[in-house]
Amino acid sequence: MKLISLNIEVNRHYDTVLNFLKKEKADVICLQELLENDFPRFKKELGMEGVFKEFNYVNYKNDNNINGQKHGVAIFSKDIIDSGYIFYFGKEDNLLKSFKDYLSNENNKKNSVLVWAEIKNSAGETFRFISTHLPVTKEGESSIYQLQVVDALLKTLDSIPEFILCGDMNAPRGKESFSRLAKRYKDNIPLEYKTSIDQKLHRVKGIMFVVDGLFTTPSYDTLNVKLVDGVSDHMAIVADIERS
Repeated sequence: MKLISLNIEVNRHYDTVLNFLKKEKADVICLQELLENDFPRFKKELGMEGVFKEFNYVNYKNDNNINGQKHGVAIFSKDIIDSGYIFYFGKEDNLLKSFKDYLSNENNKKNSVLVWAEIKNSAGETFRFISTHLPVTKEGESSIYQLQVVDALLKTLDSIPEFILCGDMNAPRGKESFSRLAKRYKDNIPLEYKTSIDQKLHRVKGIMFVVDGLFTTPSYDTLNVKLVDGVSDHMAIVADIERS
């Protein structure tokens, strides 16, 4: 099965993102930072089923057009046989609060969710995909908060059978947060890549961190893994996934 995982940076790159996804014709698409209001549009334009869950409000400086909207993570495919989501850090109830109340307390913002989907391929085999987004930290350091979130994610993943995990980990490869994931699951991003940040489209230039992840348990193999730039502020992960 062909997989694409991509942080689309809310609505800032829709033309390039949608053109890329339609051209690539992946069987499974995992997106991060998708606006809640745009989930139906992506299902329609991609011609796929989907599962989505918001985990935070958008709150960017000088961007009032989308501030106060909710964004989250999603999985799209044509043959989803089961799906769901898990808040592994924070509380879903935080997203029921008004934007003003949400901003008033930092703890309201500390939410992390994963969405999962079981998807059948043309041979009738079932694959389990998980998409998530970890909290960003200053200069990519493994903060105490980020490590708490990673440990909560690992505890949750312990209860889920074999899977493919992908997403924006906001945790540079080689540092503690990423390493805790890589010790448990196979890191499938080729070592030749020194960054997964798009050097032209990201608002901060020169960030050389691999922060986007593709991890697998032993039941799955990855082939032809590559990172593609020119799509969003993060590079797209493209890979073929097979049963071991």
